[in-house]
Amino acid sequence: MCQSCDVWEALRRLDFVRRRALRPRLLALGLTLGEGQPRILNRLLRRGVPMTQRELADACWLDTATLSRTLDRMEAAGLLRRMPDGESRRSYRIVLTEAGREKAAQVRAAFEAADARMLRGFTAAESAALADGLRTADIAAPGAESLGC
Repeated sequence: MCQSCDVWEALRRLDFVRRRALRPRLLALGLTLGEGQPRILNRLLRRGVPMTQRELADACWLDTATLSRTLDRMEAAGLLRRMPDGESRRSYRIVLTEAGREKAAQVRAAFEAADARMLRGFTAAESAALADGLRTADIAAPGAESLGC
């Protein structure tokens, strides 16, 4: 039996279970899930500073066309705004509005609750070891250095 296949299959299953658990909570927040809105809000909140659309697309694993359409909807909803990038006339920096920060905090709380449920059988040492192992796998993954994570 392929041990690495078992690891990746388990990770895919956990991702599916986590998404399924998060879905009702994120929908209740009025977010569109397939377009990465929760990831966008969470990333902007975690980063704490405006990001270019390219940085945000890379950090959220979205193509720029999908991100642009999603940002249009989120801007219309008052969650974020685009500011001209002082370094490039063709680029914008994305910043959360106050309503966006509040929504992002709710998303973050939903993520943390889902993660706590998934790790409830772990000791603190086991959780730390799992996080360390996943960080190592992420760093070693081809192309990981370009994601800005």
